[in-house]
Amino acid sequence: MSGTGTRGGMSGTTTSVAIYGAGQLASGVAARLRARGDIELRGPGARDATLLDGGADLVIIATTTLLADVLGDVERAVAAGSNVLVSAEESAFPWNVDREAADRIDALARQHRVTVLGGGLNPGFLFDALVLTLLGAHDLPSSIRIERVVGLGRFGEAVRGRLGLGFTADEFAAGRAAGRILGHAGFAQSMRIVADALGIDIDPIAGEFEPVYDTSGGDDARTTGFHQTYTATVAGEPWFVADFIGNVDLAAAGLTPGDRVTITDDHGTRTVTIDPGVPSQEGSVAVIANSVDRVIAGPPGWVTIAALPPAFPRMTTDRSTT
Repeated sequence: MSGTGTRGGMSGTTTSVAIYGAGQLASGVAARLRARGDIELRGPGARDATLLDGGADLVIIATTTLLADVLGDVERAVAAGSNVLVSAEESAFPWNVDREAADRIDALARQHRVTVLGGGLNPGFLFDALVLTLLGAHDLPSSIRIERVVGLGRFGEAVRGRLGLGFTADEFAAGRAAGRILGHAGFAQSMRIVADALGIDIDPIAGEFEPVYDTSGGDDARTTGFHQTYTATVAGEPWFVADFIGNVDLAAAGLTPGDRVTITDDHGTRTVTIDPGVPSQEGSVAVIANSVDRVIAGPPGWVTIAALPPAFPRMTTDRSTT
């Protein structure tokens, strides 16, 4: 039987993991962890508080995007002695949103000697962990640019609504004004993670969010995608630019999926391309499932991915002998 607040990741022969949430992400992570053979899986469950209170070695909270909506759940799981991995994009660098709450839960996690990490594919890998890894072969960068083109057609209704897909122009504008439509979130968190790790002070981050419409619908044209660009500046000059294009049908929009990271330092400019790009759902599931051991073994407190080793899959004894 697994213990509470385990630092090394194992207590006996299994690691207990509770998954709080029941959407596509939670279900996908659960399927991956079941295949490992060394995981005592609890859940996934839709808003089942017993998963937060049960003292699992790790609680994965896979419910929503905004930090304010998960803070209570994170605090409850930490108080029960569990390490916590949160998929909410704003939790990747919570101090950017609510420093007081982040500091409070950081102190509680240190008290219970457990780790809290926010992250998945993006933020959590493409726009920050991958960048930091590539920077290991560079001097301090004078500029970073990330370009991502990704298909959004496989997301469920709730995520599509939050992204801003399927709306008329008036509906999109109203949703943006009400804070219901966010597009992809987490750009600022990734930029803060990288800058903080490098010891660089960045200016306030500016963002643009433009919807893309299927004009074949005539007056009832609805959004099929969007284009977001976020820029972090240093001393008034662009330093980190994130360019994100998403669409429910890339081929129809004349787009090709892909991820590109371009870094410039005193020795020149280098670009790394992932072709055809990391798919959103599969990539998010993989990063979270592959982060179980590193979060449990991580340092106490609310940390960023810069404080942890890379996420990677691990062969277990059960799987290697089947």
